[in-house]
Amino acid sequence: MLITKALADNGYDLVSVASNDWFVAGISGSPAKVLVWADEAGVMLALPEPNMAARIGLTLSDRAPPLGMTSIGVARGAAQVYEALRLLHSLQTHPATVLSSRLEARLAAMPATERTREVRQRIGQDVFREALMDLWQGRCAVTGLAPPPELLRASHAKPWAKASDTERLDPFNGLLLSVHLDAMFDSGLIGFSDEGALLCSQRLEMVVRPHFGIESGLRLRAHTPGHLPYLAWHREFIFRREGE
Repeated sequence: MLITKALADNGYDLVSVASNDWFVAGISGSPAKVLVWADEAGVMLALPEPNMAARIGLTLSDRAPPLGMTSIGVARGAAQVYEALRLLHSLQTHPATVLSSRLEARLAAMPATERTREVRQRIGQDVFREALMDLWQGRCAVTGLAPPPELLRASHAKPWAKASDTERLDPFNGLLLSVHLDAMFDSGLIGFSDEGALLCSQRLEMVVRPHFGIESGLRLRAHTPGHLPYLAWHREFIFRREGE
């Protein structure tokens, strides 16, 4: 059965069938769960996290969510079902609350005199990177290549210093990029449109671009509605459109 295989392939355990005939699936060692129902309209995923269905790009259903769930998203076709479950598994394994707890736990293991703002940011970036490595499957969000992990960076669209506590550890606020693309994104030499197309600042001269593999048609290999507010913020406040 497609649903059972898709759940298993993406790290979910089929726990039971609820009294209302929804399949209940969970993640071993985690309280996270998703409820699944299939009909002629597609595969419906009922989620406990507010707005998560919309943030991963699912069509919202007007059906009332089952008890304990907050929304229902509809995935159509095997490819969308698999990608939705892959994203959900990563996001439910590394929600912002869990990332925050990891950050605090690592800080608590250090002497109080070492818990500076800079150290908090460094550890927070490490925790954030671990989540993005899972979300992007250890591959650059643009090239799709999987270089040695040391050559990948977790790039904030809205920088740590400008973001709220929630935004700092929100996986949608990040792109996993190769080191050269990370440097360009961080300094505003490149940005991304809402459609995922790579945008180049005029400061990145045409003669220089081929040396870094920057060519026409480059784009994010995947992104979701959850990324869009952060990419828009980056375009407005970081990206240097006119060679500033």
